[in-house]
Amino acid sequence: MLKIIKNKIAIGALASLFVVMSQSAFTFDVSGESFPANFKMTSWTAGDGKSTITSEGVVGEGYGKVYLTHNFTVSTDDGMSGEFTGQARTINQDGELQYASLQGSWSREGTIVTMYSFDTLNNGVINHAQGKVDLFAGTLKFEVFEVN
Repeated sequence: MLKIIKNKIAIGALASLFVVMSQSAFTFDVSGESFPANFKMTSWTAGDGKSTITSEGVVGEGYGKVYLTHNFTVSTDDGMSGEFTGQARTINQDGELQYASLQGSWSREGTIVTMYSFDTLNNGVINHAQGKVDLFAGTLKFEVFEVN
């Protein structure tokens, strides 16, 4: 009888440990040094199940003037979330030009679109940007983390 109770306790402890470990394995936590990247929307073009937003802003970390194009597609029946792809071009005051491929997911609540992006630059840098687009104010505000 004692052996059965010990086995049940061991199984319960292992099951609890598994639940705790599996939950932490599926979390996405961004930390470390980051920098802000704020933009003003310059255009918004609507299509059937898709939209394109262009924007520009001055970003630190040596990027300088940054121009963005985001192509949003809807992936849910309610039209409140989906994916995006895009491109970025940067030019600093020394004339150094960089470009990047942008891709990620978005969701919308009211006038606010929340974006999670992984961006691959031509110099090999990969950035993760997460932020919000205010469709009414015409602003995009991101926090950018260098992945590598």
